[in-house]
Amino acid sequence: MTKRYISIVIIYLICFLSPLIPGFAWLTGFFPKGQGYGVVMTAIFFLTLIIVLLLLLPERYIRNGERAPASVSLLWAVGGVLALFALQILASLINTFIFGEPSQSAHTQSVVQIARMSPLFLLAVAVIGPMLEEIVFRKIIYGSLKKKMGFILAASISSLIFAFGHLDFQHLLIYFVIGFFLCYAYKKTGRIAVNMFMHAAMNATVVAISLTLSSPSFIQLTGH
Repeated sequence: MTKRYISIVIIYLICFLSPLIPGFAWLTGFFPKGQGYGVVMTAIFFLTLIIVLLLLLPERYIRNGERAPASVSLLWAVGGVLALFALQILASLINTFIFGEPSQSAHTQSVVQIARMSPLFLLAVAVIGPMLEEIVFRKIIYGSLKKKMGFILAASISSLIFAFGHLDFQHLLIYFVIGFFLCYAYKKTGRIAVNMFMHAAMNATVVAISLTLSSPSFIQLTGH
């Protein structure tokens, strides 16, 4: 792993842990009650993405391995979203009915709650977050490991880190399956942009559905 990649991982960790940094709570106080956390986190995510992309600029003319043709990549981008949802549903059923874990994700519910109070946070969840995660977990961690070991082991390690990184330990299987498939997609296309699109589309859809199902109007309409 190059020094540039190590720097990106460290910067991502700082972004991830930023709510624990002294001064974070002070910054949130400049915004209306309930909106500060989402606004500040979105700003931090955006700043992190800019720094990461600048660090990756030297690679813009470098091709790391074979890339699938644009037409094949487009099919992966669209079909991959459907595959992600199918795998997520399957993993969720296994997690619930075999391992007895709750079907609702605490991580997703937390994200939805923040987004409801601060809609700007949707930008971090649906666009910036997926881009950063694909760069860190697939391009850097999986990509670096793949050079030293086989696909299955490299994808498994990357996916385990990805799963534990969500701090939703009752749904590790679901995040692991998602991460593993995204590693496979990156292996087949060689285009991290395809992964970013799939991941962003999945996140946006999940949050949109969760926001709709938990909205007061929907609850009133369904009689709950």
